[in-house]
Amino acid sequence: MNHGAHFMAAIAYVWNERKQVKTQSEIRYTQLNVIPVASEEQLLLVELVRSVSAMRTETVMQTVKEVLKQPPAIAKDKKHLSLEVCMLQFFYSYVQRIPVSSLVDSWPSLLALLKDSIQLGLPAPGQFLILGVLNEFILKNPNLESKKDQRELQVGYWTIAGSSLEQTTWLRRNLEVKPSPQIVVDGTNLEADVEDLMLTVMEASSFTPSVYSVHVLAHLLDMVFYTSLYCVYRACIQLLSSLSGYQYTRRAWKKEAFDLFMDHTFFQMDSSCVSHWRAIIDHLMTHDKTTFRDLMKQFLSLFTNRDAELEQRAMLLKRLAFTIYSSEVDQYQKYLPDIQGNLTQKTPL
Repeated sequence: MNHGAHFMAAIAYVWNERKQVKTQSEIRYTQLNVIPVASEEQLLLVELVRSVSAMRTETVMQTVKEVLKQPPAIAKDKKHLSLEVCMLQFFYSYVQRIPVSSLVDSWPSLLALLKDSIQLGLPAPGQFLILGVLNEFILKNPNLESKKDQRELQVGYWTIAGSSLEQTTWLRRNLEVKPSPQIVVDGTNLEADVEDLMLTVMEASSFTPSVYSVHVLAHLLDMVFYTSLYCVYRACIQLLSSLSGYQYTRRAWKKEAFDLFMDHTFFQMDSSCVSHWRAIIDHLMTHDKTTFRDLMKQFLSLFTNRDAELEQRAMLLKRLAFTIYSSEVDQYQKYLPDIQGNLTQKTPL
């Protein structure tokens, strides 16, 4: 596409012009967003770019990178954020709305864009938006097959996290947080004050005001712990699945495994963990007869109690169904008359 960089720069300029303007009452009761929520008019710009046949996902990423490295000169007033920040705000919303397949297929271009963006020394909002794009990619594609890609992704995270650190002395590599101006904002008009802050301090220097750093730290920790704990959980489930086949280990894990099985968040696990949980539940119920009997007792007592909450019944029925699903064919056939008899009872609404 000819003049692609100028086209995308114009999109970034209009993006800022079409931002959502909040009333004082809306601002007063809204928490500060590290990444602003796009307005309906701004989202129309996203759909406009997506509708241009020449602007494939990879082309958009390469063009955005050009704009960030060499922003075209565009007339702007004092109330206009930097073109780079506006470009990344657009790109963040764009990434949220493209198909997962397009995002995954364009990973090399996305990685190049992120790596170059980190090195540009963008104002703080730009760094947070890069972090947001990383987050969107991980949420849509948590499993990177290439170890090199995984390493590049981790380096990107911690490069952003360490951008506010500096070495204390030239002799030793001790790091500390860079000093920055202590700026106080009015709590009743937080978003407006922070935006004014952007247009002054952060456009003129590399300082990151703490009023923004606190919010991005929470955002960073949320993403890092999400991905880290996800990997730890999956690894632990794989280990437990392997151990569950050994009879003499059962005393060490059966209570905790059963408690997790009965937890209300059990079925929120990732699909990659289902096969491991099937093995765990099968070994738990098959080789320890009392555990399945306890489950059946809870099921029968709950379904004969007309005052029991429907939500509790549904929760227990799902776990009983998963237990049968994890077992051998017809393993629990002798219990089916009791199960069916309770399920067909008329339950008061």
